[in-house]
Formats: sequence, C-alpha cells, structure tokens
Amino acid sequence: MNPLRYKLSLLILLLCCIVTPLGGQAAYHLNFMGLLTDIEGNRISNEQFDLKVQLKQRSDQSVLFEYASPITSDQDGWFDFPIEGISTYLLKEGIPGSPLVLFLEFLPNEHTEWIEEGEDFMVNYTISPALKENHAEMEIKRLEGSVLMEHSEEHFSVFKDQIPFAYLTGGFLITDQSPADKQLLYDLKAWISPSEEDESEVKSRGVKGGFPTGGYHRKKK
Repeated sequence: MNPLRYKLSLLILLLCCIVTPLGGQAAYHLNFMGLLTDIEGNRISNEQFDLKVQLKQRSDQSVLFEYASPITSDQDGWFDFPIEGISTYLLKEGIPGSPLVLFLEFLPNEHTEWIEEGEDFMVNYTISPALKENHAEMEIKRLEGSVLMEHSEEHFSVFKDQIPFAYLTGGFLITDQSPADKQLLYDLKAWISPSEEDESEVKSRGVKGGFPTGGYHRKKK
C-alpha cells in the first residue's frame, strides 16, 4: 500500500474511534446510598449484614442483575452499592424500555447484631424510564406507588425516599460518571439526612439540603 494512503487510513480509523463514542448513547450508572438507624433513630454503625440485590424486568420478572455480599455500615451508619451501566437495561438505542424492579434484601449473618434470624426484611423500588423532549428521564417509586423526590442537573439525577422503611433511609444517584463523583455522593447523603449535616458548611457551598437551589449550578469536573 502507498505510504501516504496507509497513513490516511490510520488517520480515518483513529477519527472513527474518537467520534463513535461521542455520537453514541451515554452510559448511565446507579449508586444507592443507605442509612441504617434503629427504632429510636440511633445510627447503626460498623455493623455487618448480608445484602442481596436483584434487578428484574417488571413484566416477566426476568433477572437482569444480581449482587450478594456481606456489607458493613461505616461509622456513621452508611452503606452503598453500584449498578454499573444500568442504562443498558433501561434504554434500547435511546428508546425507554419497560419498568424495572429493584429488590434489596437485608439478612443477618453470624456477625450481625442489629437484626436477628427471622427479622430480615426486603425493600422494593420500581425504576421507570420515559422520554421527554428527546431526553431520557427516570422515575423511581416504591411498589405501593409513592414517588421519590427528584433533583436533576446535566449529567446526573438524584432521588430521595422521604418515607423511611424500618431501619433504612435511602436515596439514588444516576449519573454518566463512573466511578461516581465523591462530592455528588456526599451531597446525596446530606440531602437524605440534612439534619445530620453541618449547616454552616452546607450553606457555604451554596447548597440547601445537599443540592442546589436559587440559581446555584454545579461545575462539572
């Protein structure tokens, strides 16, 4: 092959590699943040339990994603888990698919003290994609129908469950960043339990309850 044509072919191939991801559909990832507290509101810190997660199609209950592992809450009672590339289950070539159901099962193991055998419990959410003005949006609700509060900006959306389950208060981050931005995860914690945060620090960042109000806009790093 002519050296000039060879170099030109390599250049075209390189440009295709660069352009294709930019023109394709963005991948979105989910992070769940959970806060464990007892019936008196005290945080369940440094406690281990078994967490089982299943993501299923609501229509036929086929399993799309499974996760099972021992989890230990941190010193403040928090734990989290990710579902990378959840957009592959929610969107097909940019078209919203059918709703999904997320099952979270909390089980004691030999190191668990805050719940005993027979006190295990399950939390269920539905995640529904929709298309609005050619932009994919998500709605998350409990199976009984109550919708989670949402806050959205470019590149991310967060969802807050305002009615805690027994032991659990939770929220979701859906973002095109992987791994998720640590500041976003911090803000999600603040939004879920703003009374536990240092209000002076929150106000100094132009944030109320962990997320922007009154014209504040996060700068993407």
